[in-house]
Amino acid sequence: MKRQHVVFLVVVLLLALLVAPVTRAQDDTIRIGALTKNESNPFFLSMIEGYRFAAARYGIEIVIGSTPTEDAADEQLAILEGWLNEGGFDGFIVTPFRATSLNSALATATAQGIPIINLDELIPADAAAEAGINIAARIASNNVRAGQVAGNLILDTVEAGSEVAVLEGAPGTTSSIDRVTGFTTTATAGGLNVVASQTANWDRAEAFTVASNILQGNPNVRAIFAANDTMGLGAIEAVEAMGLSGQVVVASVDAIPEALDAVRAGRLLGTVAQYPDEMAVLAVEAMRKLVEGRPIAPEIESPVVIITAENIDTAGSRLPADPALPAYRIGALTKNESNPFFLTMIEGYRAAAAAYGLDIVVGSTPTEDAADEQLGILEGWLNEGGYQGLAVTPFRATNLNSALATASAQNIPIVNLDELIPLSEAEAAGINIATQIASNNVRAGQVAAQLVLATIEAGSEVAVLEGAPGTTSSIDRVTGFTVTATAGGLNVVSSQTANWDRAEAFTVASNILQGNPNVRAIFAANDTMGLGAIEAIEAMGLSGQVVVVSVDAIPEALDAVREGRLLGTVAQYPDEMAWLAVEALIKVIEGRPVAPFIESPVVVLTREMLGG
Repeated sequence: MKRQHVVFLVVVLLLALLVAPVTRAQDDTIRIGALTKNESNPFFLSMIEGYRFAAARYGIEIVIGSTPTEDAADEQLAILEGWLNEGGFDGFIVTPFRATSLNSALATATAQGIPIINLDELIPADAAAEAGINIAARIASNNVRAGQVAGNLILDTVEAGSEVAVLEGAPGTTSSIDRVTGFTTTATAGGLNVVASQTANWDRAEAFTVASNILQGNPNVRAIFAANDTMGLGAIEAVEAMGLSGQVVVASVDAIPEALDAVRAGRLLGTVAQYPDEMAVLAVEAMRKLVEGRPIAPEIESPVVIITAENIDTAGSRLPADPALPAYRIGALTKNESNPFFLTMIEGYRAAAAAYGLDIVVGSTPTEDAADEQLGILEGWLNEGGYQGLAVTPFRATNLNSALATASAQNIPIVNLDELIPLSEAEAAGINIATQIASNNVRAGQVAAQLVLATIEAGSEVAVLEGAPGTTSSIDRVTGFTVTATAGGLNVVSSQTANWDRAEAFTVASNILQGNPNVRAIFAANDTMGLGAIEAIEAMGLSGQVVVVSVDAIPEALDAVREGRLLGTVAQYPDEMAWLAVEALIKVIEGRPVAPFIESPVVVLTREMLGG
């Protein structure tokens, strides 16, 4: 990704420009309206507890709205309308009863410049856009991940090569499709044989019948995955009725009380839990950043955990009883001080330390590619002791692995950011990585395409300059751009490699423009190629006719944006990566769940944003 070229000192100056200004409450305390569903549902009572915890920990005023009964959509809408009439809210976090039941009031909130975060019950992007609603972020559990963790549990339980079966939810439901996909892909990759996958429509009685038929027709089945607990309980009853207890195991999703009782009794192998209290905390953390004018990722994954007999006594809500944050000591190891990207990351660590009252010891090297020196810093910290957690950005993917294995052996939690350690390598080395944090290169391509779509006419021809063949960053950025541009009605007529090189990009772009005179935009997978494309356009006298957007926000690209030569460049935020790492480590240190991957925000910078 050629980090050595990336300069982000400008980011600090841009933060206030990246989010539309909001109307602040009367005093300096952030005031958030958190609207959830009914108080009779333990899931949403847990969510409310999360809001209360976050309010106390972060010193925020959170007004919680909920209804006493299920499916009270009109009453929920009236609460939000009342808040809008009252005024004085800095942001709204909403979990609608139905996907679009709050849209009329949310459109008003958007018109008033109040940021919105959507939690758990997600509003479809097309419905939000049609209603004029700007949703800053959507936060939910990852149903594919839920299927994956259930698959891993079964892989750890039955013999390799065993036959397994699946009970699907109602046909066409996204949650069922995602859970089944996550399970089936994981189970198959692990060597299991999925011999049957049939719907039971979320129904217990139907699951009993379907599971009975599957077991009769496939006597070698050794495990059943059910896409929810209700079907899982029906499958258990079928297994027991056929005298197969102990021979066929069942795993399911939702962690409803009866399923937890079945896990305790040894009847259900495991159930996947979501954490509505942690969803609420994630939403509050994201809203704080929005109100402060900081970027956040548009999709935030809430953690899921498989509950088994081994962890059932500790698998419920894990929020500390005392919201006061202890002065944890964290080691934050980054790369070289000569690179502004990592200087900005260091500033993020320092800001998070000051905001949360933590002792964050920052380690870095004075020069680039000082892998041995970086390893020595980490080994020194381990010898010194007293660290509750580590956040690490290795020079090379595996150069810290020996010391990180020692840290894992000492039960010190590890968060890995920016330069990611391959999980297969980590597992082989005995390293337990709690979560990994990085920018999403697919997203970088998407936001670049959205800028192009907003600039040129629908149906226009566009071209792409790819990085070196086979490089993940290029593949992801190009995929994000191409899919988004095509979906928006643009015609990608050429996509060719320029190997990250400026001179080669000049030649390739020149050839593309000669062969495709109707091209109106070029996307380059990095700024170096983008600058080469600009020079080709200028040499051919096409300035003002063909626009260029690229990725990395290097200084020369930022200058080109200010001058109007480059339409935009996509920036990453190493300071925000550091904040996310600190927030994740706090949770892991406290024994709380976190998602295994956390996306750091990317933003496309334009002339208007840079003041050009």
